[in-house]
Amino acid sequence: MFDGVHSGHRQLLAQLVDKAKALNGEAVVLTFWPHPRMVLNQDKDQLRFLSSPEERTILFSQLGIDHLLLVPFTKELSNLSSEEFISQFLVDKIGIHHLLVGYNHRFGKGRTHSYNEYCELAEKYDFGISIVEAVLTDGMQTSSTDIRNHLLAGHIEKANQILGYLYLLNGRVMGGQQLGRRIGYPTANIEVSESYKLIPPDGVYACKVHVEGKLFGGMLNIGYRPTVNHNIDHRSLEVHIFDFNRDIYSEEIRIEFISRVRDEMKFENVNALIEQLKKDEVVIRTIVNEA
Repeated sequence: MFDGVHSGHRQLLAQLVDKAKALNGEAVVLTFWPHPRMVLNQDKDQLRFLSSPEERTILFSQLGIDHLLLVPFTKELSNLSSEEFISQFLVDKIGIHHLLVGYNHRFGKGRTHSYNEYCELAEKYDFGISIVEAVLTDGMQTSSTDIRNHLLAGHIEKANQILGYLYLLNGRVMGGQQLGRRIGYPTANIEVSESYKLIPPDGVYACKVHVEGKLFGGMLNIGYRPTVNHNIDHRSLEVHIFDFNRDIYSEEIRIEFISRVRDEMKFENVNALIEQLKKDEVVIRTIVNEA
């Protein structure tokens, strides 16, 4: 799945690109969508992804991958054995010359085959094979699960360290209540189309904002805006973009999370909220400038 395309994935992909150059070939990544657990009804409502298919595509393109094959995952596909998958997809469709696999990767029905058995299949179908060992971060193996846990706990810096880049979120700017503009902090209200995208916990964040082809700093609030919002069922993502005053309604926007600054708070009145926002801005501008 390459969820997150984290630092462990990146080491494998870097070796893939190097191997492709050495063989005068092309670097090909094959991945699936939807997630197998969504198709096989394995706790699919609990799934939260680090990256949408579109975000993964962007991340792959930044790493020198020549071709990305996004294979629709189906129940029929889940019943293929390792050999059937290798024969039908890697050999017949791709024309594989060399296969790189992660140290703990298994494919095929039941995920029963080991690297040694893949080596036998490589010899049978006449392609090279090599394994990429685990990548360590602070002595720990990189893991999409660990990254998710850090993000859900609000430990953004730790998640970013394992990812190898700033955690990102894409969305579209939607109409809001315009309260931010009235109190001197206009915000872009972000709608995330991917329902399975992992959104960090409620709070105020320092972030970078990509909009209209340019990069800005920003302060992001995730939550229910308890000081001004009586619709407690609606969780919102709103970003105040520093030094920016254009109307970007319906524009695509990308948020890169730097750090979580504080919890979301309920203030006695709007004036108290404004005073806190001023303090947040000073702190967050410093964080953004140092990031």
